[in-house]
Amino acid sequence: MMSASKIPMSALCVGAAMLMPGADRSADAAESQWLESGRMSAAEVRALCERVSDVRLLARMQMISTGDARWRQFARQELVIEAVVIGMPPLDPNRCYVLARAGPKDRGERRVFEVLDFAVNPERSSVFIIGRSYDLPPGLVVPRVPCEPPNC
Repeated sequence: MMSASKIPMSALCVGAAMLMPGADRSADAAESQWLESGRMSAAEVRALCERVSDVRLLARMQMISTGDARWRQFARQELVIEAVVIGMPPLDPNRCYVLARAGPKDRGERRVFEVLDFAVNPERSSVFIIGRSYDLPPGLVVPRVPCEPPNC
């Protein structure tokens, strides 16, 4: 048996992920492809963005950790995924974005997150990793195509 100091870091990370509460251990998760949006055409990004049915835990944790102290405090109280949409000016129309609200509906804040990577299998398309976040641009009207709980 190897000591912990001789086990490769990649194996430790995979093992830790498997032990995490709520980790997705289903067969379909194992068969998912990890697709980087930066290596895809605008049409491919649009097609995946329109199929998104959930936002993975990693992306949610990234959302919570962004922004200022107020955003982080609100996001720890409640983080609601309102929509997953293709960008509209002033956002890049060739990129996919997640619109999220943190905190109570009456006092919370809304932000837009750029999707960097998707996890895709024949049954679903998921937001796996997010990138930059933006304050919701004033006057931006986002069509309400909500993700349905419990996935969002």
